[in-house]
Amino acid sequence: MASVNPIFESLSVDPGQVTAVNAAYDLACRTLQHIGQLEVDREIIARRIVQAAGDGERDVGKLCERAIHGLTALDYRQHST
Repeated sequence: MASVNPIFESLSVDPGQVTAVNAAYDLACRTLQHIGQLEVDREIIARRIVQAAGDGERDVGKLCERAIHGLTALDYRQHST
């Protein structure tokens, strides 16, 4: 059985969804990093993936798309310098 990414420990994830959820989360983080948007709140990404998986989605690409689609400025971490 695949292990759950620590960010998902407090979220409700069915054991059958673990592989798709973990892969979608990793893909979303890599995608955001690739386009220069690394500082998105990762818990928001995780919750969106779990919500999409809860709706029955199992396709990793679609889970990723639903997680990052429509992110707003409020979804990004605020860093003071």
